Amino acid sequence: MFDSEFATTEYIEKDNAVFHVWKKEAHFDDYRVPVSASLEMLREHKGSLFIVDARNGFEDVPEDIEWGFHYFLPELKKTKCQIWGFILTEVSNIEGEIDLWTSEIEKNFTVIRAESYDEIIRQAKEII
Repeated sequence: MFDSEFATTEYIEKDNAVFHVWKKEAHFDDYRVPVSASLEMLREHKGSLFIVDARNGFEDVPEDIEWGFHYFLPELKKTKCQIWGFILTEVSNIEGEIDLWTSEIEKNFTVIRAESYDEIIRQAKEII
């Protein structure tokens, strides 16, 4: 388990999922350290789902987007993760940010957007 003032990440064995929860806005190392912790869990549990609770989400700075697209996503692909879930309210104030990430993520992963963890797990089971 990883926990900081910005995010919490844990592996949930029964669902074979790495669950990353943003607590508040984070940039640079405050952003990359929690995301890297999720990546380490995904490496340890190859083929697991990656679920991000983005209800406390925020707009990323360009440097973090660049890091995410050019380092994190290629490394994530190596973990054999196939499904990325976003937990968001039906209408989110970060729609543009989610659309940006989704268009890049969908190049290599199936994206599920739902309002709860359980709904993502349910939809993922239908896909798998």
